[in-house]
Amino acid sequence: MNCHQAEKLISRLVDGRLEAGSSDRLKEHLKVCPSCAQMLTDYQKMKDMMTGLKIKEAEPLPYFEQRLKARLKASSRASVWAMVERWYAAAVPVFLVVAVILMGVLFLVQPEEVQMSQSEMVLFQIQGPPTATKAIFEEEKPENRQLLILFAGLDSQEISGRNKQ
Repeated sequence: MNCHQAEKLISRLVDGRLEAGSSDRLKEHLKVCPSCAQMLTDYQKMKDMMTGLKIKEAEPLPYFEQRLKARLKASSRASVWAMVERWYAAAVPVFLVVAVILMGVLFLVQPEEVQMSQSEMVLFQIQGPPTATKAIFEEEKPENRQLLILFAGLDSQEISGRNKQ
């Protein structure tokens, strides 16, 4: 038996919980080991000192139970910050999923390109985009658009005719 095992058995012996077979082995070790024998005497002295003390049971302060119940009731109510944290924890993932879906939809759905007729393309080449062609491209009704193209074409012919003279 080593000293570590003996210490456990000494503690049981002092408490009165040691079995008879273990008691014989411990007594043999105590005859050989003076430090464990000293430990046994120290433990017995401590036990004797503790039994000599008169310990009163501590009583709670007046109104302890009422204060404790009130504090427990107050702490059981969820604070505003706790509710915000719960909402935030639930809202962030939902927001991220919605944002990813919207980004995907916007990426997949491209705006339609405006189809130009041949006359619009010719006019665009003659005048260039910043001048009168802006009004033509902004016009939504096809008949009005054609009229604007016709007038712009007549204007460009008139201007080119003046330049030749």
